[in-house]
Amino acid sequence: MVLVMEEPLVTSAPIIDISTLKSWGDTSPIQFPTSYNINSSLETSPYPVNKALNKKIIFWEGDITQLRVDAIVHSTNENFSDHCPLSNRIFTKAGHGLKQEIYDDIKECRTGEVVVSKAYRLPAKLIIHTVGPKYNPKFQSAAENTLHNCYRNILQKAYELKLRSLAISVVNSVRRNYPPDEGAHTALRTIRRILEYQESKGDCHLEYVVLAVESCDAGIYEVLLPLYFPRSNKEEEAALLQLPTGRNYGPFGEPIFPDRQIRIIDNPHHHINAPPKLDGQQVEERNTQNILNKMVAESTGATVPQGLDNPGPEDDCSVIDLSSHFDVMGDTSFTHMQGDLDQQRLLGERHVPPTIDPFIAKQIHNQER
Repeated sequence: MVLVMEEPLVTSAPIIDISTLKSWGDTSPIQFPTSYNINSSLETSPYPVNKALNKKIIFWEGDITQLRVDAIVHSTNENFSDHCPLSNRIFTKAGHGLKQEIYDDIKECRTGEVVVSKAYRLPAKLIIHTVGPKYNPKFQSAAENTLHNCYRNILQKAYELKLRSLAISVVNSVRRNYPPDEGAHTALRTIRRILEYQESKGDCHLEYVVLAVESCDAGIYEVLLPLYFPRSNKEEEAALLQLPTGRNYGPFGEPIFPDRQIRIIDNPHHHINAPPKLDGQQVEERNTQNILNKMVAESTGATVPQGLDNPGPEDDCSVIDLSSHFDVMGDTSFTHMQGDLDQQRLLGERHVPPTIDPFIAKQIHNQER
């Protein structure tokens, strides 16, 4: 008797056609927010009401593996060994074919990038795999930029494949220490800007973009969605006082960081106690005195002290701007290292981020009530 290995029986779950789901533009706000950012200086909303985009967006809490779409997004790790609940459901329901394709052809996915596979036994046609960043407060800007690249590459791949429907799961993970509210801001800002850009060019294939969230993220997205996709003028006005400020973003929602300076110094401790830099008159007086000292020393046969031959302001520790030389480096982790590292080493500066924005926590609490 020959034994035939079969794939494990998977309990069938209802398949959901996204055309039956209500778009974000057709939903109504449960309540208007009561907490505001007192530091906001915005006069006009950077994200005005856009009914066309609101018609594309679908906010849905549930299992992304049940959706009948052109592609779903799977957030995993570099070698696809992540065992979070969503990954387990995707691999279990897709069957052995997905594991075999990854093992034989894909093999790995780098952080911030995407790879595409078939969806096999899932109701979706394709799976777009991506790897979100690990979060470290020291390199917050690098993590934010990498997460932006994840969402941007997802939408770019959807554009290249001419997908009509896409279900996006939450890419950032608390298991990688990423604050969920910061991740939601990055996701919504990037999705809004890229869809907006494609619409302005008349070159957007996507008709449905489902934000498929788990219950742990639903409250955060329900609070933040109106900031980036307001459904009315009232929501747009309220967003003026709630959007984060103090940061600059590019046309696709990418974070823009000010030019950095690299200070070349022998020893940071010596730099702290270095004498003040001399002005032009003081330098001239010092040079004149040193020339006289040199003449006296030569006439008496004394040794001229080292450093008197060509004194000048070059003796002082200076700051050299090398930012123009790094244009070709692109968006790498090194170019987005945050803060004055010399000051951090000397003063022991440490930034401890809050676990979640107090405003968001309050709004989630109100939603649950």
